[in-house]
Amino acid sequence: MDQPWVFIVLFGLIFIVYATIVPKRSAAKGQANPTIREIEETMEHFTAELDEQNKALIQMLAETKRDYEMQAAKLSSRVETLEKQFTQTSQEMSKLGYAHEELQKKTVHRADLISTSEFNQPMVIVENEPEPIAELPMAMNLKTRYAELFTLYEQGKSTDFMAKKLNMNKGEINLIFQLAKQEEKLSAH
Repeated sequence: MDQPWVFIVLFGLIFIVYATIVPKRSAAKGQANPTIREIEETMEHFTAELDEQNKALIQMLAETKRDYEMQAAKLSSRVETLEKQFTQTSQEMSKLGYAHEELQKKTVHRADLISTSEFNQPMVIVENEPEPIAELPMAMNLKTRYAELFTLYEQGKSTDFMAKKLNMNKGEINLIFQLAKQEEKLSAH
């Protein structure tokens, strides 16, 4: 037996046999080791606490999951509502854009008719025009018709201020200014 591992194995076997025989003798005598009993009680107490903590943790996770599912359902319903509103708004915007283009075409068309016709002559009715205009009045000059508006413009007032003061829409004011510019260009020719 020249090998050291043989001694280690033999020593381990002796230790195991001794460890199994000694507790049997102590138990047979009715004397359990007090430290072992304390360790066992501590371990039982520790496992009981772990079980309670695990149950509390599982309950908390279940509540969190329910809350998350409720919040997710609320958010998905809000997203659906917003998508519907966006679709409706997009459709309304496209309709308004189309109506605005049509209005601009009619306005430019009418401005062309006003500039090309004589004031004493009856106006020519063009196709797609809903209402006939019989005769143009003599005073069609926009600067005289909207003198107060052009006075405020020359004073450097903002479009918002003019709209509030004259009880007009900003779009209407901008349209009048555009028509006045076209009128000036046409009268210059």
